[in-house]
Amino acid sequence: MTGFCTRDEASLRDAAAAAVEQARALGVDAASATVRAGGGISIKVRGGVAESAVRDAYQSLSLTVYRDGRTGGASTVALDDASIARVVAEAHAIAGLVQPDADAGLANFETLAWDGPAPEMFAHSGQSPESLMARALELEALTADAAAQASGSVRAGEVAVGSSDHLSALATSAGFCRSIAASTHTQWATALADDPNGPSVREYAQASDRRFDALGPVSAQARQAVERAVAQRGGRSIAGRRAPVLFEARIAPTLIHALTQALFGQAQHSRASWLAGALGTEIAADHLDLFEDPLEPFGMASGGWDHEGVAGSRRAIIARGRCQGYFLGSRSARKLGMRSTGNADGPWNLILSSHAPGGTAAAMRQAMDTGLIVTQLQGGGSDPVTGNWTQAVSGFWVEGGEIVHPVIDVTLGGRLPDMWRRVVAVGEDRERQGAVRTGSILVDDMQIGGRA
Repeated sequence: MTGFCTRDEASLRDAAAAAVEQARALGVDAASATVRAGGGISIKVRGGVAESAVRDAYQSLSLTVYRDGRTGGASTVALDDASIARVVAEAHAIAGLVQPDADAGLANFETLAWDGPAPEMFAHSGQSPESLMARALELEALTADAAAQASGSVRAGEVAVGSSDHLSALATSAGFCRSIAASTHTQWATALADDPNGPSVREYAQASDRRFDALGPVSAQARQAVERAVAQRGGRSIAGRRAPVLFEARIAPTLIHALTQALFGQAQHSRASWLAGALGTEIAADHLDLFEDPLEPFGMASGGWDHEGVAGSRRAIIARGRCQGYFLGSRSARKLGMRSTGNADGPWNLILSSHAPGGTAAAMRQAMDTGLIVTQLQGGGSDPVTGNWTQAVSGFWVEGGEIVHPVIDVTLGGRLPDMWRRVVAVGEDRERQGAVRTGSILVDDMQIGGRA
């Protein structure tokens, strides 16, 4: 048993290998199997009592087979011999019903991560249900205390603490068979502030990490949630205009996700991307770098290989504004006449940095002088082909580098190619949100849609 998991890595590797072996016995050309298992505890508290307390566990096996250029897949949540045999038969049958694809198939033999390094990602919390419950109750009590000390009517909302462990094994008919363990821990708090001029303001603060002791003190989340809720009271719209926009560090990853999705292999080979054929061209301001690192110890998006068994690499995606690479799995790489980058599951850890001066959050406001700080995205999206980007947002209006008042009921509009070229600074107020680390991002000119 590994942490909260009820299985071990060896048993997962055995199950994956058994599924592949049985598929080969049916005569398929190639096969791969992924087996996952895990478990954890999550607790939500409201009003001094547990709203939910869940101890869960899961396991699954997914099999993909290749037969005469055709692909079939099936899955199960049971790992006994009969269930594996049934999945093998189902995947084999499905492969006989689909059209062939010459670019489908296992990753090329030489690209597999046979014995490459696997980053450390497992750190069991050592927490019991009782200790997690005590932490959640403490977080709520501290949020309530901070709310009581704030001006006006503020109260604690839902808070949560969770800890989980995960195992994954991959086996292929090429002989690849490896496994890895990981942990994920999180805590978050919400606060609600009454607003006499409109609906209550709801804000949050959270922390997630592979290591439980890296979550930080619960007092930090409690205080931050309340401060954010209080600061957003009294929000109002502004007149439509063009102005600089500063995306807060916890919101900025949204822009990075929109950029990286345009560099996915599927988007590239289908030309359904506003960055189609971008390799080697300038796609962002010439002071920007975007770096990918799959081997960061305890990184939230680290890994030794993707679901095809191909290792990623430490590399620049963007260097001085120029595109240096795509995110490719084996199929999309073949369609592009390229080599898999080990990104069949998407990007690994990403870090945005700048060679231009940045500074603290306050320094970024001063650099903006007059404009809009975006603290929440409230609905919208982007066109993956044209790069047109529209979002309803809230935040703060700034004049002379100082916050004047909260802002609600406004929209932002622009084109992602223009937005990335108009980035003038990245702040040193760096935060990690999932796979992305970035500071606040300052775009020097965008269209703000507000009141007439």
